[in-house]
Amino acid sequence: MDIFDIARIAGVSRKTVQRVLNNSDQVRAETRERILQIMEENHYQPNVSARRLVKKKTHTIGLFIIQDPSKHRIYSDDLFYSVVIGAMINACSERGYNMLVTMTDLNDSSPVLKLYREKSIDAGIIISWSNVQSIVDQISAAGFLVGVFDQNNVSRWTPEIPMPVLQNEVSALGATNHFIELGHEAIGIITGDEDNPAAMARLRGYQIAMQTAGLPVQTDYIYKGKFIEESGRDAVNHWIGRGTLPSAIVCSNDHIAFGALKALKKAGKNVPDDVSLIGFDNLLLTEYTSPALTTMHVPRVEMAVALVEQLIHRIEEIPYEKMSPFQAALVKRASCRQKD
Repeated sequence: MDIFDIARIAGVSRKTVQRVLNNSDQVRAETRERILQIMEENHYQPNVSARRLVKKKTHTIGLFIIQDPSKHRIYSDDLFYSVVIGAMINACSERGYNMLVTMTDLNDSSPVLKLYREKSIDAGIIISWSNVQSIVDQISAAGFLVGVFDQNNVSRWTPEIPMPVLQNEVSALGATNHFIELGHEAIGIITGDEDNPAAMARLRGYQIAMQTAGLPVQTDYIYKGKFIEESGRDAVNHWIGRGTLPSAIVCSNDHIAFGALKALKKAGKNVPDDVSLIGFDNLLLTEYTSPALTTMHVPRVEMAVALVEQLIHRIEEIPYEKMSPFQAALVKRASCRQKD
């Protein structure tokens, strides 16, 4: 049973059957119902490849993993993006789309543009630990559709570029407020990279929470680090060496918290009896540290799915609503305690 047989039985043209398959509004309701009923009675399954040719769509989204040789490489040693990538592939599959994964270096966008020009994909998504504004500009200038997962990967944002937005300032404010509610006053923060907007937004959230509570924002309690484990270790050693170890520490990501946990244990400090810790991201490993780490859960899966849905709506020219901002939520575990 093929499209010609359906058309013959229904007494219509092949083009009319194609219009029904493509959900065209150019077919009368009674004709549509008759054709759909014939398809059901004869267990007709549309040829997906043929439908794509008719629609001139590939039903494929490219996932561009942009690597920076000067930084650690996504896929080989990354705990954050593995969940994001899995969620994107699954979201595409559930919506009848394939995902084509391509890796390239930050300074070579040719593999990405080649996929668009060869019409291998309908749209693309960029994930990276670096600023990819130049690549986004090249794709957009060529008239192609691209989304970016991390708002920190671009220097400027335009409505034409779908992108989930995480409210980093509000989220860090919530983490700091949790310590304040537990009675802590000597609260420190270990920041991420100074050139990363998320790191600076989380620092502002910490400062706003402290100021609102009437607590002094002491310069020595702000350790400027990077989003790496070593910064947690270095910050703890710095504070212990100066005799200014805070009673509670906001870590700007979970990797920093892992380093702080190890350094505190090596120094003979107990978490949470001596120092309370909060991480940020809710990586899988946070459940298995000793003690289990309290952290701010970043809704990475929801953000990934929302981005895929935005792109598919644009590909299929279906009306869509703008993505609402996302916010991290506190996950309470065993690394925080009430201040005596």
